This record gives sequence, C-alpha cells and structure tokens, in this order.
Amino acid sequence: MSSYRFRPGLITSLVALVALPTFIWLGFWQLERTAEMQGMQQQFEQRVDLPTLRLGPKARAHDDLEYRRVFVRGRWDAEHQILIDNKTHQGQAGYYVITPLKMTGSDQYILINRGWLPAGNSRTELPEIDVIDRQVTVHGVLHKSRRDIYMISDKNRDISGWPARYQWLDIDEFARETKFKVYPFVVLMDADAPYGYSRQWKPLNVDSDKNTRYAMLWFSFAILLVIIYFVVNIKKHKVE
Repeated sequence: MSSYRFRPGLITSLVALVALPTFIWLGFWQLERTAEMQGMQQQFEQRVDLPTLRLGPKARAHDDLEYRRVFVRGRWDAEHQILIDNKTHQGQAGYYVITPLKMTGSDQYILINRGWLPAGNSRTELPEIDVIDRQVTVHGVLHKSRRDIYMISDKNRDISGWPARYQWLDIDEFARETKFKVYPFVVLMDADAPYGYSRQWKPLNVDSDKNTRYAMLWFSFAILLVIIYFVVNIKKHKVE
C-alpha cells in the first residue's frame, strides 16, 4: 500500500518564498495604478470644460490648474528648444517639439508642447524647427510633465547643446540648465492653433482597464505558483 505526503523541498520552497510575495505585490501595485489612472481621468473631465484662464505675468501654479484650458502671451525662445525622443505618430518615429515661451511682462518662461515632428534619417540628423520672431498667443491645456515609469535609465539628455534631446520632459532639469524661471506646467497646444506641428492629443493616455488586467494576471501567477508548489512537493510514500 502507499499514501501521499507533503514534503517540501528546499529549492522549491525558496523559490516560492521569493516569487509568491513578488507576484502579490505586483498585483496590488497594478491596482494602485488603476486607482491613480481613474483619479486622473476624473480630474480631467471635471476641469477641461471649465472657463479658459489667462496666464498672466504673475501667474501662480497649483495642482488644481492641471487640465485647465489656458491662453498665454509671449515670445518664443528659439535658442533653448527641446526634442522629446521616442514619440511615434502613425507608426513613424519622431519627437515632440517643446519650445519655451517668455511670458509677456514677466521674466518667467512656460514650456509649450507644439506637437510631433518626424525624426531624420539618422540619430545625428535633428529636424528643423520653425520659430516666429514676434509676440504670439498660445491656447492649450495645462499638463504636468511626468517621467514614464517604464524608463529604466536615469539619463535624460543624450546630446549636448541645443536643441536638447530629452527622453522625458523634466522642467526642473531644463530650469537648471538655462537658469530660467520656469512655470511648472507644460501647455499642450490646441490641435487647431497656429505655430505647431502634428497634434492628436488624447485627453489622457489612460487605460485603467489595462492595469486591472495586469493585476489579475499577477494574482493568477500567484495562485498558479501555490498549486504548482503543492503538486511538486507531494510525494508518494509506501506504507508497509
């Protein structure tokens, strides 16, 4: 006669002790991301249809301004432009063009995302950026620049000189490099506004359902790991 007994092995137990908490943590982290994305979407819907604000020379920044529609007057600074790398449009690689605008009646600058331009034939060939040398009025939506969580490297700038090529828009880094006083939001220029390039802004690049699906996937891995652990460690025992 024989029976079955649970006899966990050292290696399988160590693997389970490391992997199981990791899978569970990743699942809950994705659920937190879901809540964060849903909160951002709710804020956008509440604020984007509010009356348009004028950003004047004494404009102060606070969190409630994100996603508000604004207009601002000033002059472009053609000497300190930024290209945000690895942006695609209709399957083609390119850059977002960020041009500083010196606000009228102020020493403060605000960064304007003027849209997408295609990349050149090589990494050393940067696109030509048109800048008009007179006062302009820019309409758009205020947005906080955020580093993409999927970027592993801490290196943002990969070439010297101007225009700068950034991996993500870091307003603080730009302010340190230029010694400018910079408003802590970027303006996503309206799609029909002049002086811009290809602009097909989504209200928010938010897909909270995707994070929920990832969470369920990690929890499924955790459950599967427990099942495998028990199956592998149940041994047949001969009874005399």
